[in-house]
Amino acid sequence: MRYNVFVSDLACEQYDKFLDYIYHTLSNPQATDSLIQDFDATISSLEMQAESFAYCKSERLRKQGFHKIHFQRHRYLFVYRVKKDRVIVEGMYHELQDYENTIG
Repeated sequence: MRYNVFVSDLACEQYDKFLDYIYHTLSNPQATDSLIQDFDATISSLEMQAESFAYCKSERLRKQGFHKIHFQRHRYLFVYRVKKDRVIVEGMYHELQDYENTIG
């Protein structure tokens, strides 16, 4: 099954903040481009196999249907839900963030 992936406003804002930090604060345009490529690859993975990735460890988030997928080359992850043929990326987090306690 192929899924339609939608990125929430919150996830877009988080993505923009990460890119801005890497590009402007760290002054690393190459790393910014690499993160963009990894973001796109992760979206592609969700389009093809969203149901196969693990649920979040938190029982509260599992009950709400939240999955997570780690980026392949960076220490970021998406938290998302699957609704029929749709994937809704609810947030993008650095893996060191306490995302499980910040989500709904």
